[in-house]
Amino acid sequence: MQLTPRRHELLSVYLLGAGTLFMYLGYITQAFIAESVIHTVSKRYPGTISEFAGYYGQAFHYSAFAVSSLITPSIQHYLSSKWVLTVASVLFALYYLGFIHVTSIYFYLSQGLMGIGYSFYNNGEGAYLSEHSSRRTIESNTGIETAVGHSSMFVGGAALALIFYMLAPVRLHFEPNHPEDLVISQLTFLQNTPGVRQTSLEFTDTQILWIYGTFFGLNVISVVIFACLPTKQYDSIASNAKDTMPSLKQQMVQFKSAVVDMNMLLLAPFFGYMGLITSFLMGVYPTTLAFTAAFSGDLYIIAIYSLSMGAAEIFGGVFLRRLIKKCQHWGLVVTITTHFLAISAVLTLVQLSVPEMATIEPTASPSMFIKPSRLVVIIIGFLLGLGDFTITMGRAVICQVAVPDSRMQVFSMSRLYQCVSSCIVLFLTPFLTITYWTIVLATGLIIGATTFAVVARRTAHHRKNLVAPHSHDKLTKSETA
Repeated sequence: MQLTPRRHELLSVYLLGAGTLFMYLGYITQAFIAESVIHTVSKRYPGTISEFAGYYGQAFHYSAFAVSSLITPSIQHYLSSKWVLTVASVLFALYYLGFIHVTSIYFYLSQGLMGIGYSFYNNGEGAYLSEHSSRRTIESNTGIETAVGHSSMFVGGAALALIFYMLAPVRLHFEPNHPEDLVISQLTFLQNTPGVRQTSLEFTDTQILWIYGTFFGLNVISVVIFACLPTKQYDSIASNAKDTMPSLKQQMVQFKSAVVDMNMLLLAPFFGYMGLITSFLMGVYPTTLAFTAAFSGDLYIIAIYSLSMGAAEIFGGVFLRRLIKKCQHWGLVVTITTHFLAISAVLTLVQLSVPEMATIEPTASPSMFIKPSRLVVIIIGFLLGLGDFTITMGRAVICQVAVPDSRMQVFSMSRLYQCVSSCIVLFLTPFLTITYWTIVLATGLIIGATTFAVVARRTAHHRKNLVAPHSHDKLTKSETA
């Protein structure tokens, strides 16, 4: 049966969303438990890998992403978006194979490859959408792909809960250094059992294999979907766009002019702050949940955190985005104000409810004021999800209007600034207590939000004819050239 152009578009977009969902399920979820898993392996097999390799690995990941983001747009002149996406998914899959037998060299190498894969995906996603959307359907198709593909935070939380449920039979064991004390890991902890001493989140070798084997299997599905994406185009944006390749000299000139532009200079602190908050919500805060003794008996606490973040992302896409669109020229100011209020509340709750040393090591120390609980984690997770949605949506728009003639260069520089700040703070995380983290984030929030608001007002006239914003960086093929 011959599909109409619109049905062909919808089929392509839904398949793109499905491939993204299966790829992101493992990527998002593993980020929440990476440091806990590596910490467990490091203690069980001393000398195999650093106990802080989870943090350092993320720094390698962001470094590779930042560098490759500067060159991957040019690759689309030689490789179609379908195969760019496929290669990206393959690079993601290679990371999970490293947990069959953890070694430092492969772990850091695969983190770097995954960073390159993420850069490939970012460019391939936007290009494929432009190849299968007209100017009339681009916003609708983007919304569909975002709803399907980027619901992975919520779906991933549910998947993680299911994995923990299936892999958590009761298992008692004796800790080698304390043979007199009966110990049980978080995943198999019996609450209120006399003589049992609580520990931090730990995983058996079998659990690690099953968890990362599941992520690998889901990623393989993503590879198959991307490899089977339709390629036929109708009246698409890409087919009607000029596809010329600028020379290296022209690209360098554009980069230089973009970097020294006043709006770009003002936005540099904002992009740097994005790296700080992303590192915190993806790696640092979930690790504090694993390292807090109060949660040592809670099997599903990290899954609950992921679900609450995912719920906020869905809420933002369904309700908040529509509200912001109604604000017209004040939309970006409303966006950053919402982000500022959400993250301010998060920092207050984190400071009061997270033990001081929980960012660095397992601790049984009490929190400052609020007792850690599921309710507090749900609130923090929802607010962080809301903050992530607003800051990502704001970045997607401000990058298009800050330097209108160099949009792709601005996107690349935004990722570079973000990744540099992420790398710095992740390498320093083994020395940063929760108080230091809240001070760093609060400072970045105040400066970044202020400079963002200034640029938003300076560029208000550029946004009159801009396509409505969405929560991820979608560029047409001409913009990724």
